[in-house]
Amino acid sequence: MLRKTLILLSFITLLPVQVIAATDAGSQQIDAGQTLQLNDPKVVVQTAVSGVINALKARKDQNALSAEDRAAIRKAIGGYFDFVEMARRALGRPWRKMDIAQKKDFVLTFRELLERSYGNRLSEYHDQQVEYGKVKIGKRTASVDSEVIDADKRIPVRYKLVHKKIGWRVYDIKVEGISMINTYRTDFGEAVNKNGIVGFLKDLKERVAGLEKQDKPNG
Repeated sequence: MLRKTLILLSFITLLPVQVIAATDAGSQQIDAGQTLQLNDPKVVVQTAVSGVINALKARKDQNALSAEDRAAIRKAIGGYFDFVEMARRALGRPWRKMDIAQKKDFVLTFRELLERSYGNRLSEYHDQQVEYGKVKIGKRTASVDSEVIDADKRIPVRYKLVHKKIGWRVYDIKVEGISMINTYRTDFGEAVNKNGIVGFLKDLKERVAGLEKQDKPNG
């Protein structure tokens, strides 16, 4: 079950981040077609997940994930996730104490952490199906329920979205009730309390560098 949970979390780890100002999540380039899709939370989620699945099905090696595969996934789902919002919520209160440069640094490092932690597990995807359920829409936030079907198992996955000027984008995923953002917030909070913001960023980069070394044989 844990392996399948990580596969689902992997859907968000290969996203492109074009951070111009760390306090402006709308800095990514969005085309006209995406603008229309971003008006509907369910369509946002369906488009992003379908893009990932299609890219995985198109792999030359169905048991691995190459650099080209990563690029295809990034292209397919870029713009549907608010990575700055993810990073801000994952860090919690210490975010307010960071200057702009530190925020930009953290957003990019956090994205790399997710990619290196979960990216290669996408290679374990083999035709699991996704069904969509209830959609709840509020003034600024929304949620889209889904289930991943793998043989006789159904894994509940909830996507949480936030609405900004460009429309709806995902900022968290809950797999079997466990929030990715909340999990990281606990980890990061303890690290900041222990080492301060500067030390936390340094340690996070070292953590990513170590994962990158392990990841090199797979591209």
